[in-house]
Amino acid sequence: MSTTGGFMYIRRFTYKKEDVDCKLCTEFRGRKKCPHKICPYITERIEAGAVTYQEAVNAMVHPGCQMIRRLPKLMLTYSDSFWMDDRHKSRMEFFNTRMGYSPSRNTPAYYAAMYLLTANETLYWRMANCFCRSGLDFSFAILRGISPHNYALYRAAVGLCTERRGVTLLEMADRELVDDDAFRLIINAMLIARYGIAAMKLKKEETSHDK
Repeated sequence: MSTTGGFMYIRRFTYKKEDVDCKLCTEFRGRKKCPHKICPYITERIEAGAVTYQEAVNAMVHPGCQMIRRLPKLMLTYSDSFWMDDRHKSRMEFFNTRMGYSPSRNTPAYYAAMYLLTANETLYWRMANCFCRSGLDFSFAILRGISPHNYALYRAAVGLCTERRGVTLLEMADRELVDDDAFRLIINAMLIARYGIAAMKLKKEETSHDK
């Protein structure tokens, strides 16, 4: 076993782009389109650098949704990193190590919430007690006096991890309710919740392990 970025995983075969070519897939049907809306092997394809950030986002966001007009700026300004800064990364890695690993708790949605709630020091302080050995308990959140930016991140985390309503698509489309930084963080968290921690390896352009 090994660790990377503070997250434990079992060392396995490292995929290259040629290993995940669609023509080699068991679902390949020649000239016919793939029958799956979401590639069942997208995690491996992300690891191989065969899926870009833009492709992953476009596969997740419905073309007709209200927030689609905010995506061009999101793609243009993506810096090949999910982190707001090094402190964001350090907070999440520290907190992840502190909480330990539980297969039933450490789901993609759990990591997505942790990513959001460690985005800045103030939010981290307000939400730290929500993380319990058994999972997330948002009743411990300190919401009094919370900023609109941090409240949007909190609501997004709640929506990803519970059956309660999170940030709506209409709210995501409104820059006054969800600023650009919050929008990026929430989209990134949605990618983590959908594709797992591997989503954090997404690059702006396709990469090659052979270069």
